[in-house]
Amino acid sequence: MLILIDFKFRFKYNFDMKYLYRICADLIFIVHSVILFIILFGEFFPKIWIVYFSILILTLLSELYFGYCIVSKWEFDLRKKINPKINYDYNWATFYTYKFTQNRISELFFKRATVIFLVISLVLIIYLKFIV
Repeated sequence: MLILIDFKFRFKYNFDMKYLYRICADLIFIVHSVILFIILFGEFFPKIWIVYFSILILTLLSELYFGYCIVSKWEFDLRKKINPKINYDYNWATFYTYKFTQNRISELFFKRATVIFLVISLVLIIYLKFIV
């Protein structure tokens, strides 16, 4: 009887945790999508300038220091708990591009493009806000 109760508790616990991991991973995906939107279009919304500038700096620092986005790692750590066979290389955009289009973007290309875009964006925003 005790073994049966223990088995039911573990099964229920594991099921609930996978459900919780999925919800958290999906929420992180949504937050990550909002961050991407702010990075791409934040310059057009002057009211969120400080948020835009902060996100640009934090994203660039994360890319330069870790070599990947911390938010991506959090999301896929949770997704790997749900499905350990998931193939993820710490690059959110290349993973979802392949998932949705079945076409691969070179990870090296994407990393370089990300850093170049972030640096150019920061230089432009500093120039336009503080120098001109």
